[in-house]
Amino acid sequence: MARDVKHLGKPTGFGQSFSMPKGKLARGGLRGVALLCASLAVLFALLTFIGWISGLQLLASVRARYIPMAPSTALCFSLLGIGIVWHLERPARRWVSRLLAAVVLIMAVAKLVEFLSDLHFGIDAWFVRNPEMFGDVPTGRMAPMTALDLVFIALGLIALTRPGVARWAGTLGVLATIISAVVLVGYWYGTPLLYGGTIIPVALSTAWGFFLCGIAIVAAAGADEWPLRSFLGDSTRAVLLRAFVPVIIIAALLNGWIGSTLLKQMRTNPAVISALGALVFAALITAIVSQVSRVVGGRIDRAETARNRAQAELLALNAQLEQHVQERTRELREKNQQMEEELQMARELQVALLPQRFPTVPAGATDQESALRFLSLYFPTGDVSGDFFSVFPVGQKAAGVLICDVMGHGVRSALITGMIRGLVEEHARLAADPGELLTRINRALTMILKQAGTTMFATCFYVVADVQRRELRFANAGHPSALHVRRSGVSAEKLDGQDARGPAMGIFSSATYTTSTRSIEKDDLIMLFTDGLFEVEDATGAYFDEEKLRTTVSRHAALAPEEFFDRVLADIRKYSQRDTFADDVCVVGMQVRHTE
Repeated sequence: MARDVKHLGKPTGFGQSFSMPKGKLARGGLRGVALLCASLAVLFALLTFIGWISGLQLLASVRARYIPMAPSTALCFSLLGIGIVWHLERPARRWVSRLLAAVVLIMAVAKLVEFLSDLHFGIDAWFVRNPEMFGDVPTGRMAPMTALDLVFIALGLIALTRPGVARWAGTLGVLATIISAVVLVGYWYGTPLLYGGTIIPVALSTAWGFFLCGIAIVAAAGADEWPLRSFLGDSTRAVLLRAFVPVIIIAALLNGWIGSTLLKQMRTNPAVISALGALVFAALITAIVSQVSRVVGGRIDRAETARNRAQAELLALNAQLEQHVQERTRELREKNQQMEEELQMARELQVALLPQRFPTVPAGATDQESALRFLSLYFPTGDVSGDFFSVFPVGQKAAGVLICDVMGHGVRSALITGMIRGLVEEHARLAADPGELLTRINRALTMILKQAGTTMFATCFYVVADVQRRELRFANAGHPSALHVRRSGVSAEKLDGQDARGPAMGIFSSATYTTSTRSIEKDDLIMLFTDGLFEVEDATGAYFDEEKLRTTVSRHAALAPEEFFDRVLADIRKYSQRDTFADDVCVVGMQVRHTE
């Protein structure tokens, strides 16, 4: 607000374009104009009353040769002025303003009816019983044009107090102002309207009263109503109207005054008068054109300056933004590189934790003498995987193989695999009983996940090959069943049985897992795997599934272990027509070389 006031307070040329706000400043200024004009109208009325009462009619007529304002007209101006002030100062009691306007409207309509008919209500006689004559018309009587203008002002005041019709107040105020302006121009040119006729003319003071009341009604209507909404604001239309309308009106009035009054008073040759009038008219047109070029050109220049300034600011902002983007890009690149390095380290650590050397059975035997031989395949899809396996000795004559698949991929899954690996080592004393081992691991894992507020689960398959007893002992926690390939019958059988498969670990802490057994013979092959091996799709979207995997394994059961695994993987890749897998894949093979 302070900035606006400072701007408006600077000296401003008549033709300079300046901002006309529609906010609180404009409303406060318009309210002040309305109060001032209404108060001056009441003052004119009071001077008229004083003039009639004291006999100094000059107070009511301004000049001796002009007709004075009628007392009834002065009363109407008093009521209208008070009504406008009341409307602005006491908006909660607008009925008072409507009542005053209604009284004026009744008096004005009654005067118009008297003028248009033979009826006589005697309103003027209440104030002046024996009027003097002003030419052929009596003084102290309201003029018909005055009554008409009073109708417009009264209706405008009533409209101001009615929200539904308030938009018409400005229009009615403009009509009253135009009529009064015509009368004032007539007085200025020395040819007052209707003087010398039989119709009562409008007094000069009356014309000024109407002009003030009309301006008060327009100002009270506000900046959001016509005609002020067309003049206020920063739009090009408003700027041009503010600049040109006053200039054009003043030019037209000056041109008329010079032609009708000034040049005639010079009493010179008519040709000279015409020439001087043409020169004056040309000078006025030149002033208007100059004003047009100044306002339009100045606005264009200011717009160009503002555009250049905005463009420079935009270029500077773009440069700053580009620099900021480069800095952020560099930071993100460094963070990504750091993250990739950390993930690579995690991958290397996870691979390093996988068995690098497999145990021999019995313990201390050479690889060639070992009763069990192990093979493994590991294909993670990301930097770190949720699949892992572990092979460890169980006593002197047995070995255990644990394979695990944690839900999801990435770091979270890798962390869970680390937890399970630690829990396996913690409960290593139970390794000979697969069901009991998985039960203890599940109970501990569920508690850890619950404390962390994380929902995760893992599937596991654990099998112990005991060459002394010639049997397999296994337990299943929601994992795909391992395949037992018997070379004698050249077939592959699932390692399952009644209650052999329990729920995934990490969900139910009370879950228990049973241990199942299966006999083994020389040259048998046990194949453990995660679901990523068979959950592949062909071109039609059909899955390979476990049954197709068992059929494929049976088809290649007679092959040596290395070739066996190569042919199985080749068939799966041929089915999916891809060299890679969509999910993590872990495969562990255990060959029984001999038993005791």
